[in-house]
Amino acid sequence: MNGVTMKMIRQWGFIVLVLAGMLLSQGCALLLVGGAIAGATYGTVKYARNTLQVTQDVPLDRAWRGANAALKKLQMPVTASSHDGTSGRLVAQNAQNQSVTIELFRKTDSVTEIQITVGTFDSDQNRSQEQLIYDTMKARF
Repeated sequence: MNGVTMKMIRQWGFIVLVLAGMLLSQGCALLLVGGAIAGATYGTVKYARNTLQVTQDVPLDRAWRGANAALKKLQMPVTASSHDGTSGRLVAQNAQNQSVTIELFRKTDSVTEIQITVGTFDSDQNRSQEQLIYDTMKARF
């Protein structure tokens, strides 16, 4: 085996030993580490089919108010609006006459999935505007 392979084996061995030690000494510590890793996905933005998607640690009602306030601040008039206890949908128009859609889905009492779509096609300009809307929303949670 070469030096790089041995180094990787030692690093993984160290990680396994640390995790085993945590499990043996304090079972709760491993759960905390696992919870931190699982929780790290909240707030992580991803894009799929021209839509910004993020799961945010915020109740649906606060996300709804933030979405409405963001569209108002960005001067995007709302053309359609629906909201109930499990979801919300806003449709607006941007300065380029593109459709802007914000959809909110309640995951738990304190977690909401947010989807923002600008226009029809995936482009850097649309992604940039989706990110701007999300950032403006988030500042109002």
